[in-house]
Amino acid sequence: MVHSSQVFIVALLALTVVNANPVVQQPASAQFTSAVSRFLRAFRSIMPCGYGDLPVMSPIVSPFYEFEHISEDFSVVGNVTNIRIQGIDGFQVLSASDYGKTGEAAYDVLFPKIQVLGFAEIDGFINIGGFKVPIQQNDVINEALVDLRFVGSYSFDNSLTNSSGLRMVNFRQTIYLAGAEFDNWNTLWNISTNNFWNRLMQSLLPLALEEIQPNITNILYQNFFVPKINDLLANVSMSELVSFLQIQAQLWENANCQAQ
Repeated sequence: MVHSSQVFIVALLALTVVNANPVVQQPASAQFTSAVSRFLRAFRSIMPCGYGDLPVMSPIVSPFYEFEHISEDFSVVGNVTNIRIQGIDGFQVLSASDYGKTGEAAYDVLFPKIQVLGFAEIDGFINIGGFKVPIQQNDVINEALVDLRFVGSYSFDNSLTNSSGLRMVNFRQTIYLAGAEFDNWNTLWNISTNNFWNRLMQSLLPLALEEIQPNITNILYQNFFVPKINDLLANVSMSELVSFLQIQAQLWENANCQAQ
């Protein structure tokens, strides 16, 4: 059985040239986009409360989290404590193509403002134009991403292991960031250095995201979204996927979640 937390990955991307046997001709393809739209609206409604195996996501709170990401252009190692991320439930679906007519799930999703609060210890660097800009933090976190936008597309084809199952193909993803707000306080620095670093990061973060754009699709395709999604979809037909989205949406709609 496909769990709601797993299928949500597919659904979020969907509000995001098939082969000889395009899945667009499968029964229920015409209902896919409307089912995903309903699913996401219902998902957003239960984010303040959580539901079943889904935790509360409005806000997201984590007492302690360690992380490590190392590549040629970006490297960070560290941990965060008492983290609080709010604004995730404020996403807006600006557009979504009619998959039943186009055979392509094209999407445009905007997060107007995501606020991050907490404490962090981080070491690393960002490669900007061939220069490695160091990152070293032991600080209070107070920062925000403004107008974070995901624009992309993909198609469905038949699974390679099951003729009645699904497979995501032709995946493309672009991420835009209009701006960032930083008011962090690094205990390793004085006032002027903190002010300078906050101003610098406000300029560098959108630039760094722009620099890595050519690799975003490949990173997600090879290491994260697509392989896992295709494993989940291998034994799921379009009719079953649409049915699941509609049934799960109805359950969430009936949960009557009230934000605290």
